[in-house]
Amino acid sequence: MPIVPTDLTSRARSSNGSGIHRANESNHAVSIDGHQIVDHKSPVPLYFQLSSYVAQKIKAREWHPGQLLPSEQELCAVVGVSRTVVRQAMTQLERDGLVLKQSGKRSSIALPKYEGDLMQNLRGFYEDAVAKGQKPLTEVLSLKVVPATPEIAAALALTQGARVVELNRLRFLDGDPEVLVVTYLPESRCPDLLREDLANESLYRLLDRKYGLRIAQGFRTIEAVALNSAEAKLLGLRTGSPALLLKSLGLLDDGTPLEYFIAKHRGDRAKFEVRLARDPV
Repeated sequence: MPIVPTDLTSRARSSNGSGIHRANESNHAVSIDGHQIVDHKSPVPLYFQLSSYVAQKIKAREWHPGQLLPSEQELCAVVGVSRTVVRQAMTQLERDGLVLKQSGKRSSIALPKYEGDLMQNLRGFYEDAVAKGQKPLTEVLSLKVVPATPEIAAALALTQGARVVELNRLRFLDGDPEVLVVTYLPESRCPDLLREDLANESLYRLLDRKYGLRIAQGFRTIEAVALNSAEAKLLGLRTGSPALLLKSLGLLDDGTPLEYFIAKHRGDRAKFEVRLARDPV
């Protein structure tokens, strides 16, 4: 099932007056003052001191995605450490997902990754991102009532063709497109949903506050897929880029299906955690 409706396939998603800011990946190099970055008398390894300094600048948003770091030679001269120390620090920062290393080029600040707990709790994207200190934004691509397809009808325990609300959104993290998600809900459960401003409010909070509907349990699957051209354009990627396809069914306390969503997270910026426990013998 395509995640982008056909009427959206021609929409360009560059800076086009949509009201959503997209981070501008500037090649402007960051500025580093070598004073007191590392303490040569400290027992803490020099590479760890350097990587911690860079990480703090990135997490404080003093340095931004796309900005270039000084070259190895420049870092050695400014900070007063060896190339080995610089390389160890950059390797650690790359492992932490903060820096992108490119052969023959200067390292740059990486785009922030979405590290979701969506496979182990029932928080939505908005609540999950806020809980991790990230800034989520939403662009509503379409909000309408449609007849339930066989897949949607089966998921929501409806008859085929029943009226369902279809909410199509492009979700952003810190100004950059992160995930495309289409959500389906029975219209009979939330008849006034089309009048709501879902660009500025959490869907789960709205359902709870206005309709007294709270998702209490659910089932989710995840698989690797390739983005089609329309999806790739919306996410600022090339056609065929990898994505993580997440399908979710949310149920009320009594087991009644309420929400079915299909989301595609860009594969270069998403990581999901799954907690496991061994059954008692």
